Amino acid sequence: MEPRGSTGARRRLNEIQSQLLSARHDAGLTQLTLSALVGVASRSLRDWEKGRDTPSLRHLINWANALEFRLAIVDPLTNTPHSPVASQDDDPFEIHELRRLTMPLESIRRQRELSQGDLALLLGVSRSSVQRWEDAEKFPRPATLIAWAGRLKCAVRLDHVGSAD
Repeated sequence: MEPRGSTGARRRLNEIQSQLLSARHDAGLTQLTLSALVGVASRSLRDWEKGRDTPSLRHLINWANALEFRLAIVDPLTNTPHSPVASQDDDPFEIHELRRLTMPLESIRRQRELSQGDLALLLGVSRSSVQRWEDAEKFPRPATLIAWAGRLKCAVRLDHVGSAD
């Protein structure tokens, strides 16, 4: 199911994918080398870079990480990232990154007194999907994460690892 407001979210995702393509070129990496670092077939990376396909959020996190970037939830008015999340020792990298993205969104949702059900209606998904995302049990699609942030008046951007948290 496509989230409501996904046109703008898909456009933003395409921008992120283009930024990662530029970062690969700047790093002097081939698609073959980068795809091995990300753990995907080179044709998958090629399709992502050309905008013919979109990666899962797990793959997008790893793609960005391989190029020394990470996704960040930011306040678009101040352009500052929301508070970092402490890592749990037993969390795999991708789960830590998922928590780092979803915990600020959950906090903002609660501050705005918006229930998971209300947010789900805004996004056009089930309440249980929102619950699984907030509990870091399931990865939303990248466009859904972007739409979710947008519904809460936040944005998703790429930060160079040296400039985030």
